[in-house]
Amino acid sequence: MDQPVHNQDQEYITIEDDEITKPNSDSESNTKVAVPSYWQSGIFRNNNQLMLHRVEKGTSEYVNVSRSFITGMRSFENHVDVVAIHRKNYKWSVMDEARAEAFRRFATAVANRNGGDPNIRFGWYGGFREDIRDILCYGFRRLENTSSSYGRGVYFSPVNNSNASQKSIIADSDGVMHVLLCRLILGKLEPIPFGSQIDQPTSTEFNSGVDNLSSPKIYIIWEPYMNTFVLPLFIVSFKANSLIGVRKERWHAMMKILMTNFPKYLSSSKMAFVKKLHYDFYKKKISGETFVRNLRIIAGEDIIREIIRVHNTS
Repeated sequence: MDQPVHNQDQEYITIEDDEITKPNSDSESNTKVAVPSYWQSGIFRNNNQLMLHRVEKGTSEYVNVSRSFITGMRSFENHVDVVAIHRKNYKWSVMDEARAEAFRRFATAVANRNGGDPNIRFGWYGGFREDIRDILCYGFRRLENTSSSYGRGVYFSPVNNSNASQKSIIADSDGVMHVLLCRLILGKLEPIPFGSQIDQPTSTEFNSGVDNLSSPKIYIIWEPYMNTFVLPLFIVSFKANSLIGVRKERWHAMMKILMTNFPKYLSSSKMAFVKKLHYDFYKKKISGETFVRNLRIIAGEDIIREIIRVHNTS
């Protein structure tokens, strides 16, 4: 049975009651079952660790998720093309079962401390393909830098504001972008001022952070809880035609931001490699795909993501 989420900003999303439930019997959980081939399909195929199911167009699940995403894109609403939706399944891996069980137990614990309400919401997380693969396989990683605008944690945009999540996305070479739709245990929210450097609640009264209580644009899940208060559910892969027209301009603007900020994060030797790489691309000695791939290797995905996030929230 589908259970609607009744918060005002969740009106289009429904979830299944058993989506984070473990198998009922020991024999079922200990039996190794072959993963159906159709689970490894489309954009995120060929990775047996992901355990993804491609959601078929026309199903209620597809309609609910895509409609919420497109509506949240606001000004891009008439120009967004959802390429694919994949759903994470937590029943085909012992580690995934444990991850889902941890989420359920923490939701219960937070509810017990907050009058029975864990305040579970949906939130969007924008990233690039490799970033999302790593999150689904291993969870969110500890941030390497301390220059986050609203403290050290993982930032999510509310479900009615998916547009905000696309600001931190790096598109694939074919222009496809990806966002994660996650369930979040927010509990009691604490307003966090811009420029904060905290990495946990200021007191045991609070569970998570928010930029603005009355009109939230950013939910902050603190580092200590980023892999227990978050449960990734769907990947939405899309193209935004209104962005493609300015993609080249935006790409060059983003490169300028990265190149300006890299010296704050990278050693002089790494900066020399980055500058050489950028020069070779500018002189058309290497392709854009080769440039981006090597830039991620040299600079590191965490640093690139952090620079983009700090810029977008400043």
